[in-house]
Amino acid sequence: MGAKDEMKYKPGYDVIVAGGGPAGIMAALAAARTGASVLLFERNGFLGGAATNSVLGPISPFMFGDEQVINGIPQEFVDELMKVHGSTGHMKALDPYGSGAYLGFYDREKYKYVAEEMLLKAGVDIFFHTLLRDLKMEDGSVKGVVLHTKSGAYSFGCKVLVDATGDGDAAVMAGEEYVYGNADTGKAQPGSAMFEMVDVDTDKVYDYIFENPDDFEWKSDIVPVRPYSGRLKQHYFVAQGFKSLVKKAVAAGDLNFGRDSVIVLNGIHPGSIHFNATRVSGYNSTDAVEKSYSEIDGRRQIESVSEFMIKYVPGFEKSYVSVTSNEVGVRETRHIKGLYTLTQEDAGEGRKFDDVVSRGYFPMDVHNPDGVTGYTEGGHNGGCWFDLKDTYDIPFRCLIPARIKGLVLSGRCISGTSVAHGSYRTQGGIMGIGQASGVIAGLAAVSGTEPRDLDVKKVQETLIGYGASVFRDEEKKAREEAHARESVREYMKGRTKYITKKEIIDGFMK
Repeated sequence: MGAKDEMKYKPGYDVIVAGGGPAGIMAALAAARTGASVLLFERNGFLGGAATNSVLGPISPFMFGDEQVINGIPQEFVDELMKVHGSTGHMKALDPYGSGAYLGFYDREKYKYVAEEMLLKAGVDIFFHTLLRDLKMEDGSVKGVVLHTKSGAYSFGCKVLVDATGDGDAAVMAGEEYVYGNADTGKAQPGSAMFEMVDVDTDKVYDYIFENPDDFEWKSDIVPVRPYSGRLKQHYFVAQGFKSLVKKAVAAGDLNFGRDSVIVLNGIHPGSIHFNATRVSGYNSTDAVEKSYSEIDGRRQIESVSEFMIKYVPGFEKSYVSVTSNEVGVRETRHIKGLYTLTQEDAGEGRKFDDVVSRGYFPMDVHNPDGVTGYTEGGHNGGCWFDLKDTYDIPFRCLIPARIKGLVLSGRCISGTSVAHGSYRTQGGIMGIGQASGVIAGLAAVSGTEPRDLDVKKVQETLIGYGASVFRDEEKKAREEAHARESVREYMKGRTKYITKKEIIDGFMK
C-alpha cells in the first residue's frame, strides 16, 4: 500500500500541527491518541526538524541525574528507534558538566523513517514541502491555515492549531506578542553549523584526550545502561578542548570558527565523530536575509574546523566530512508571550506548579552570544551553565498564548525567559513539551473547548495515561539510580583507561 492510499487530505481537521520537528512529532502523536483528526505540515520533505535537518548530535537526556523525567510517547519513539538499530537509547555521561547527565545517540535517517511510520500508524496526515502563508482568523481565534506550496495554495480548517515552528511563526502571524532572545540585551544565543566526519581512528582520538587532560575544559566517558544493537557497539565519549592545538592553528591562520576550543563526541556509528563546534553569532534567524548570511558563515566554519582536525589532531589523518547541516542549527529566537512566563528562578530553584504539564531537568545552558569563549562566571548576559537544584514544572499556562485563542504553543517558542529557555530548549525537553501541547490541543478540539478553558487535571490524567512522568515517583527514581550505578560499575570494570576525572570514577566504585 502506497502513501496515496494511506492519506487523503481533508478540508478540515480537529488539530493542525505546524512543524514536523521533535515537538511537532510528539504533538501530532499525542493529539491523535485523544481521538482527534490531525494534519501535520512541514516545510522539508522529511521529519525531525533541527534533529535531522541541522545534523544535531545525541538527543539530550530525558534525565535529571538518573531519574527519567521525560517519558510516555517520547520514550516510545526512542524504543522504536532502538528496534531498527537506530539508537543506543539513553547513555550515562559520567561527568555531566557541559553535556548533561545522559546522551541518546541516534541515526538521523532512521529518525526520519521511524517518526514518519509512527505518525502514519496513528492516522496523522503529513503534508511535506509546505510553508505557512496565512491564518484563518475569527474574533481573535485561529480557525485554519493557508499553506504555500509549489503547486499553489492549500487551505485547511481546524479547531486548534499547534505552533511547533520553533520560531513561533504561527503565533506571530496571529498577532501575539513576543520577546526576541534576551529581554535585557535583545541578543539570542548563537547558532551552530553541525557536521560529522568518518573514517576517524576514534581510539587514537581518545588516547590523545587521555594523555593531554589539561588541554580540555571538560571530558567524560559515556556508559550504556541498557542493551542496544550490536551494529552500534563502540566506547562513547565527549570532550571539549584541544585548546593548545586550536591556539596554534589560529596563530598560523589555519583555523577560523568563532570559538577557542572544539567539542567532539562520537557519531552513532563506529569510526564517526560528531561536531557541535562552530559558533554562528550575531544573526537573527527569523530574518530571511540574515539567515542566508548565517548559512555562508556556518559552512565556512565547517570547512575550517574539518581541515584543522585532519591537519592537527591525531586520529583524523584519513578522515573526511560525511554530512553537514542543511541549515544552521538555531538555539533561540522568539519567546511567545503566554498566560505565564517561566523564569530563570522557576527553573533554577526547581519550582513546582499546580498546572504542571511537563517537567524541566536540563541545566540552564546559555551559549555566549558575543565572543569566542565558552561559559563565563556570573551574569546571564554571556554564556553560562547553571545547574538546577531540582527538576522544575512547566505550567500549562506557558503553552497558552496571552491573547490568541485556538492556538497552543509548543517546543522552544513557549512562554519563558531567555535563561529558562536555555534549559527546556534541548531535544528531550522539547519532546516533553510537544507531548503536552498535543494532549491540550486534542482534548480541546474533541470536546469543543477553548484550550485555555480546559480542566488541567484532565490534561494531567491523560498525560499520565500515556506514560508521562508528570509527577515524581520516588520508588521509580530510586530504582533508576540503583540500576545506573550498577551499570557503571560493571561497564567500567572492563576499561583499562578512562578520561573521566578519577574522583568521579571512584565515587561509582564505592
